[in-house]
Amino acid sequence: MKSSKGSAFEREICKKLSLWWSNNQSDDIFWRTAGSGARATTRRKSGKDTFGQAGDVQATDPVGQPLIDLCNIEIKRGYSKAHLAELLDAPDHLKPCLYAQFIEQAVNDAEAAGSPYWWLIVKRDRRVPIIIIPRQFISKLKLRSPLTKVEGCYFAVKYTAKTNRIYTVRKIVGCPLDNFLEHVSSVYVRNKYHRLIQKSKK
Repeated sequence: MKSSKGSAFEREICKKLSLWWSNNQSDDIFWRTAGSGARATTRRKSGKDTFGQAGDVQATDPVGQPLIDLCNIEIKRGYSKAHLAELLDAPDHLKPCLYAQFIEQAVNDAEAAGSPYWWLIVKRDRRVPIIIIPRQFISKLKLRSPLTKVEGCYFAVKYTAKTNRIYTVRKIVGCPLDNFLEHVSSVYVRNKYHRLIQKSKK
């Protein structure tokens, strides 16, 4: 049941992203990756690359490939007992909370895919989907403030993540997904694509 709900949500998000990216001209630019990225993960363990299969979303139309090259996209559905506040108030002796694990997965998959940024789209039961992105993406996009013009509640969190015994600081920003897609222009993102790629390498 949980798996089917997750698959349906992934399909819903792919259509939503397709419409956003195409300015409501097409709903089939993006689709789910094979096994929600499992095939790429399995092949990576054998030292093999798998084009376009990292994360949960792939471009099925070449026009969408720039977004996938730019951002690895992870999608999570359910996990209603998990809460973003755990990024802030979890004691150090506990294992990383679910949201920290989700973010680390997105970061690691983005690195494996060669994408400079990542998006994490999460929906809890009876809640609206939210998008969590690295603060760096917003600053490099040259929006004047975090998610400028995005209406509704947003959060900005800086937390310490432990990966392979190395502590790193993650700066993340999030808001309701629909508000992000409404107020952040896909045309603007495409126009900034090459600059974002270049700046990510500095």
